[in-house]
Amino acid sequence: MEIPPGLIDTAAILRTGATTDALHRAFRAGQLVRIRRGFYVAAEDWLRARPSERFAWTTTAVARSVKGAVLCGQTAAVASGLPTLGTPPCVELTTALPGRSGIRKSTLLVMGESGAAEEVRRTRSYPLRYRLGAVPEPIRSGEFVCSGLIGTTVNVLGSGELDQALVVADGAARTLRRAGVLGPGDSLLSVPGIAAGISGLPSAAGRRRAERVAALASPLPESVGESYSRAVLEFLGFEQPELQHVFSDGAGFIARIDFWWPRQGVVGEFDGKGKYVEAAQRDAITAEEAVYREKLREDRIRALGHGFVRWRWADLVDPNKLRRKLLAAGLCPGVGAPAAVSQGLVRRSEP
Repeated sequence: MEIPPGLIDTAAILRTGATTDALHRAFRAGQLVRIRRGFYVAAEDWLRARPSERFAWTTTAVARSVKGAVLCGQTAAVASGLPTLGTPPCVELTTALPGRSGIRKSTLLVMGESGAAEEVRRTRSYPLRYRLGAVPEPIRSGEFVCSGLIGTTVNVLGSGELDQALVVADGAARTLRRAGVLGPGDSLLSVPGIAAGISGLPSAAGRRRAERVAALASPLPESVGESYSRAVLEFLGFEQPELQHVFSDGAGFIARIDFWWPRQGVVGEFDGKGKYVEAAQRDAITAEEAVYREKLREDRIRALGHGFVRWRWADLVDPNKLRRKLLAAGLCPGVGAPAAVSQGLVRRSEP
């Protein structure tokens, strides 16, 4: 996790021999936001920042101020580079002390009654949560100490909603595949540390949910949106599709498609906004040309006799929209689909 510029660490200032008198005056005047004791950000910077940047500042302040802090759960996932579905709701630390577990109220504070101060108070803050559980081999990721990949994955599988858990699980599967730990066709349950970690979860229902998501996880999704789509498909009771299927016709290669339901003859594509608006994803062509080429590929696939359905982030946030699109394309829920995981979905705005 990158730490955005703008975080003021008073301990670092004092180590240079300077004083923090001016800083404290600015705080009392409402010009600074105090994240934790000794850590500040300019109020204007806080308001302009994305949620991920505010979360990074808060996590950094916690990691620097809490002795022996070991990040876990989705916080460890963010810090170590695993994908997550949006910004976690709180900063999570592990603890071995039962009496310490639980959520601590956010320490975010801004002084004054100005419009900016009121707006800061309306923005999301990130409380501290202690999760009970030992971390036998924490790892270092930059300046952060985190639970390792296996521990982080098990922790999210056991506690996260279906969509949150599958996004992290797919990311873990990609990492383990690149490391040679996960072979082609293997599930996360074939990884001894994950299987053992799930078996050690305290709740039988949590173990069942974690096992199902671990069995569902795949290294093949190429974006958070694709993993999120798979979670919504599972939630709606549709069969899980083949991933990254290659289509060709008499003229040769057409495309590698996100989702393919061979038994029902339907192709699915998640259309993230970045595909059209971010130059790096467009291979240096214009947005208009990207849309045109997508239409040509879709026409060639339809000409093979297949149904075709596209969906956007907004269709995932409101699963009924996606359900209607899938039904209109010819997909039937329950065809080849196992019982859905009894976990809900967390509605997320597009990152």
